[in-house]
Amino acid sequence: MITRREFIKEVGGAAVVFSLVDTGSRETLVAPCGLYCGACPMYLATQEKDERRIQGILQQMSARGGKMSREDLLCDGCIGGGRVASFCRSCGIRECAGKKTGDKRCSSCSEFACNRITGFNNDGMLHHSEVLANLRQLRTMGIQEWTKFEQERWSCPQCKATISWYDPECPKCKAKRSERLFALKKA
Repeated sequence: MITRREFIKEVGGAAVVFSLVDTGSRETLVAPCGLYCGACPMYLATQEKDERRIQGILQQMSARGGKMSREDLLCDGCIGGGRVASFCRSCGIRECAGKKTGDKRCSSCSEFACNRITGFNNDGMLHHSEVLANLRQLRTMGIQEWTKFEQERWSCPQCKATISWYDPECPKCKAKRSERLFALKKA
């Protein structure tokens, strides 16, 4: 049984999501901030129904002191029209984009690059460090071309399986991570 509070929270989140949704299926994997959700480990684990990977991410989050449930990790993409990972649900960038008209991405915003997106780019998370460059490239290439570019960039050079932001190698064939991706820090 869902509580009234949980229902209202979910309905409110759905309203923001549906206000952001694009009509192109792969284009919904381009978050307002310029991240490519198609390479997000939580998105990939959810879409592939990879329970082992979901549990691995959950263990990593718990080891860092994050108290999360399995449902907190399930994601259909930031603007995919479905489930959104818990820490993306209340994203200030996503909320700001939801209030805009037309293309609801920071790349189209007259205030680009605002403090919110600049701070996000410089918060120390490797995958966030690409958002300013991504948004500039998105402006130049356009949404369709950039989406294709990112899909290819996050594909294994050998078997074409999708590689996530933090995969050190292809999860399918174990090929080395492409040089076109940001370098992972050595543990």
